[in-house]
Amino acid sequence: MSDAPLIRMSGIRRAFPGVQAVDGVDFYLAAGEIVGLVGKNGAGKSTLLKILAGIVAPDEGEIAIDGTPVHLPYGPVDAGRMGIAVVHQELEIVPGLSVAENVAVGAGFPRRRLSGAVDWRALRKAAREIIDDLHPGIDPATAAGELSLAQQRLVMIARAIYRRARVVILDEPSAALNDEEITQLHGVVRRLAERGCAVVYVSHRLQEILDLTERTVVMRDAHVVDERATAEFTHAALVEAITGHEGFDATVTRPAAAALGDPVLEVEGLTRSGSVEDVSFTLHRGEVLGLAGLVGAGRTELARLIAGADRADRGVVRVRGRETRLRTPRDAVQAGIALVPEDRRNEGLLTQASVRFNVTLATLPKYRRGRLPVPSRGRERQAVATEVERLAISPGDPERTVSQLSGGNLQKVVIAKWLERDSEILIFDEPTQGIDVEAKAKALGMARALAARGGAVLLIASDFSELVSTCDRVLVLREGRLVGELSGEEVSDRRIVELCYRDQAEPASEHQRLSNKKGTP
Repeated sequence: MSDAPLIRMSGIRRAFPGVQAVDGVDFYLAAGEIVGLVGKNGAGKSTLLKILAGIVAPDEGEIAIDGTPVHLPYGPVDAGRMGIAVVHQELEIVPGLSVAENVAVGAGFPRRRLSGAVDWRALRKAAREIIDDLHPGIDPATAAGELSLAQQRLVMIARAIYRRARVVILDEPSAALNDEEITQLHGVVRRLAERGCAVVYVSHRLQEILDLTERTVVMRDAHVVDERATAEFTHAALVEAITGHEGFDATVTRPAAAALGDPVLEVEGLTRSGSVEDVSFTLHRGEVLGLAGLVGAGRTELARLIAGADRADRGVVRVRGRETRLRTPRDAVQAGIALVPEDRRNEGLLTQASVRFNVTLATLPKYRRGRLPVPSRGRERQAVATEVERLAISPGDPERTVSQLSGGNLQKVVIAKWLERDSEILIFDEPTQGIDVEAKAKALGMARALAARGGAVLLIASDFSELVSTCDRVLVLREGRLVGELSGEEVSDRRIVELCYRDQAEPASEHQRLSNKKGTP
């Protein structure tokens, strides 16, 4: 690895109305190194990287590439020409195009020499080589819209590789990936570095930073507050640098079996062709029930069926003992079921509206002035202020447009909306995805708090340790089928992984054995 910086950013400043997002930051990248960039949501990471990628113009500062200052501001197209590629946390996929077309979009398709027509065979071959290195089994001819969110994220990474970028910025690339896929991703990142590419790796999974990166930069309150070789950090030291104080208590006390109440949600034989097959389970009052599985196992698809976002082909759902027809999300909400979706930007929020509007959208009747259909703005603002403080939404301005928030804070707003409604059954689909190190523990703690108040929580997480530390029971899905149920001392990362990867011939007998005690607290 060369000591000469490939990228040097000096004295970078950027302010937004009421917020100093980046304040005098110096940041550099050397060819062939993997740099971890960490910090709480709102620390300034996203703004700094958007400046490097040409998405946001700095108010002050200089940027040099290979020692040569570049003219500021420049745009995303200019950044691409300079060899800077970004894999954003929010997906940038064209659903109607094939995987191969999405890999090459923006970089130009290969052409035939004589006719000048697109060489589709060469395009698919190039895409397949990259995709197979990331996640074998994804067909380059498949429409990208048919892939899961995790698979679409892999396509975005393949796009950066296809462009032969010199600098690759990976913003939460492992979100919603399982352990095996994260290992594959890390292998790809290391190969990029071996070829001389500088990689910026942004992740709230601190163990990833410790395992993968060579140097770690910590941002807090718009400043770089620590920077050193990653080997010099311990997990505790990294948490302290990020938060500004010693690590928080991330452990969660699991309730005793006797604390679980009556069944509030019963699912029998729920099926949707191609995604969920004959799934049955029971969720109790006062319980956090985990849903584990590899990418494509059907976890999100099952959650969408229960939340009325998709219709089942067959099966029965009972809420508090009564059979309930969940044809639309409205049906589910009226039955007391709320979904915090994985794709928060497109499914969970009105991004051009304010934080206040989004948080109270599902509960406006609570704030009516007597019998008038007009809400009391004072009561509404007070309720929103409580949720903003409880979840540490940053910036803390309830009138801030949601689209201006970081990815983690977007997730917090979605959670706040349903916490404000006091929904009895709450489905968390990857609730900690993109949330900072402190907020992650708070989100999981709130799942337990909801259960302690008599609610019932269905928790989907790709990080199995979150399920182990939070859930009373864990159901394991594979290829749309329920293959195991763990409870009490059985709930462990090892047992979940075993069920996820067990040979196809074994799960049925395992599930039959476990299903005899299904729903038993």
